[in-house]
Amino acid sequence: MNFSEKQKNVAKLLTKISTVYQNYFLSDNIFRTQFENGYKALICFLDNYAYERQGAPKAYPKIAIKCISNKYKKGENWIIPTETDVKNLWEDYRNIAISDFNMLSKNSEEAKVNKRNNPMNKNGGVINKLNSLKIPNIAVYVRDLLCDSNIAKAYKFLINIRGVGEKISSFYLRDIAYLSNLEENDIKEDLYLLQPIDTWLEQTLKVLFNNEFPNSLQDKQKKIVKLCEESEVSSISFNQGAWVLGSQIAGEFESFKRAINSNNSAKNIIKKHIEDKELYLIKVQDVLNMLSNL
Repeated sequence: MNFSEKQKNVAKLLTKISTVYQNYFLSDNIFRTQFENGYKALICFLDNYAYERQGAPKAYPKIAIKCISNKYKKGENWIIPTETDVKNLWEDYRNIAISDFNMLSKNSEEAKVNKRNNPMNKNGGVINKLNSLKIPNIAVYVRDLLCDSNIAKAYKFLINIRGVGEKISSFYLRDIAYLSNLEENDIKEDLYLLQPIDTWLEQTLKVLFNNEFPNSLQDKQKKIVKLCEESEVSSISFNQGAWVLGSQIAGEFESFKRAINSNNSAKNIIKKHIEDKELYLIKVQDVLNMLSNL
């Protein structure tokens, strides 16, 4: 497959922009220390990945973290969850949803927690999987599978967790691979499974390939990997960079398209993004100063 110099340059641009994601969105200490502590690994998964399904209420991960924190005393007595823990934690989740977040279904005393797609559900949820497979640390389990080139097995494990679909599975795999300093060149097959495809990756593909836009999810993922291989850049960084540029810096398609098509446009859009953030922070500081003087 032959790619144009313009397409390769875009791949290189997005790879450079990925440092924003890597050094800001993955800056919390828990992303690194999760490999040393099974409790932290579970908290990290629940807080940053498990509930990223589109439309999921912001309260859902907060409820999950409160359940886990209460049960394991913030990690002090962490063990692989038992069958009893699986049931009790799901019951705790529903109780906390009602008592602390007022999440009641209409005309019912049941908690409004989307049982069908909730990763804490006792049937097929993440706690259930940790128990049934005797996994002490979800991050280490997935990392070790990736390091052994068992990407398909890691992907299957994640996608079989209730509420965790294709995009979230690839999202988690991508970040675990990055945080593990995994060498992409050492992966023999299935590297494409580390490519979550969201709105901004879809837009990137449309801009880059236009009439040759791939249709299936797997074709899209594999096209990105192939482009990055020929451009001699990381496909993981490409994916992270496209998301950051689109969702955090450009914010809408026309600006995103201009940034991809022109380095000068990219620089101007990034400058404007910085100026807007600086102005916002100035105004927030003004409010803080006023409150301090009361």
